[in-house]
Amino acid sequence: MEESPACVKEEILALMDDVRLRRLRAAADSGLLLYDDLDDYELPDGYGKQDVWKLLTAIRKQAAVFMPDDPYRKADCWFVTTTALSYDSKLIEIRCKSGYPLERDIDMLKGSPFLTKSIERTISRALEAEGADVSDGRIHDIFAARRTPRTPLDKVIGNYIEISHSADELAAREITHGLIETIYYRLVEGVDVDAIPRRAKVCPLDERILPPDSAACIDAVCRLARLEEGGEHRFGPVQRIINITWYFWNFDVFPCLNSLVGVLLRNVIAIKWNLPVLSWVPVGYYPFGRLNTPFMKSVFESWSVDCGFGFDFTSYFYVYTRFYLEEIDKLERTTDELKLLNDRIAALFDFPMNDRQKSIISSLCREPDAALRIAPHQRTFGVAYATARADFLDLERRGFLVREHEGKAFVFKACAALHERVTSLGEAAVGEY
Repeated sequence: MEESPACVKEEILALMDDVRLRRLRAAADSGLLLYDDLDDYELPDGYGKQDVWKLLTAIRKQAAVFMPDDPYRKADCWFVTTTALSYDSKLIEIRCKSGYPLERDIDMLKGSPFLTKSIERTISRALEAEGADVSDGRIHDIFAARRTPRTPLDKVIGNYIEISHSADELAAREITHGLIETIYYRLVEGVDVDAIPRRAKVCPLDERILPPDSAACIDAVCRLARLEEGGEHRFGPVQRIINITWYFWNFDVFPCLNSLVGVLLRNVIAIKWNLPVLSWVPVGYYPFGRLNTPFMKSVFESWSVDCGFGFDFTSYFYVYTRFYLEEIDKLERTTDELKLLNDRIAALFDFPMNDRQKSIISSLCREPDAALRIAPHQRTFGVAYATARADFLDLERRGFLVREHEGKAFVFKACAALHERVTSLGEAAVGEY
């Protein structure tokens, strides 16, 4: 005998009021709840693990934010702006805004190698995702112009650095196919792309969300980038940036170096949307590097499996938002300690130094034996060559630096007395970056 509609209604209402289901919904709203986590909870009577997961998914979809529709997609893609995700996203926006404390600190300290190491780590992680094994030391030497690019990957790293320094100019442009293609072609300029490693693996995705070609990928990215035109205000800038890079981590939009293109595009968009600090934040992608863990595999399986209601990306956005926050925390700790280092540097000298000159001394604190060049200093601070040169010559005139020849170029090193001072300062300085 079939149950009457009234009985079914009462059963549904009783289930919705079940304290065990309320605990599960609260857990999903205040953090991250994955399928395997259900083993740690008491489930409502008569419902198995799979039944409860489908039920939670159906309930969550009622409050979903749907991602911009793409003509090739045959299933819904959505996420839920949980309390935890909304709070973390807003926190990132506030901490990364132009003119706010962290951005001001970065602008003051940007020449310090303790800080610019975050850019080097970003390059390293993106190359790792491309299947390219490049040491941190090699990246640092190219960044500091201590190594002439010889291999195709050396040239790619050099190109990446040059594009990064013109990100402000690119951010003034509309996000179009042309801009995205410009980033790629500038990245491979002068490079034999056939000699660039290709990533050996990406995570398998459901065919219903696979773009058919590169043009469809870029179309989707351009739609996501039209922030001011978006009708869904809950799909904020942080989630859109994370979603945009998702395309470049998962699909071969270009013949090679997709991860680096994605990070460079992220940097341009972050500046365009008034969140410049994000362009300093390293990012990684499962299944590569430190993110290749059982936990990240569970996260991947959570958003990449359709339980009959489309693809719930909440876990993806939540995890990558948390990764961004962790890196921003590291960046903030670094800038706090570097400000103390700058105060110590200023106290050691009896004349006023500008911030650029403090960065020169800071560089020697990290590497007391380093040979410093004018060109990277000029590039980092975006000043005229004569201004960058004057910073070094002033320190040389005061007896703190000595000038030497390396080939046809001048380099500057710490004099013996300064070498001893910066060595002791460097031992007390921040080492994480």
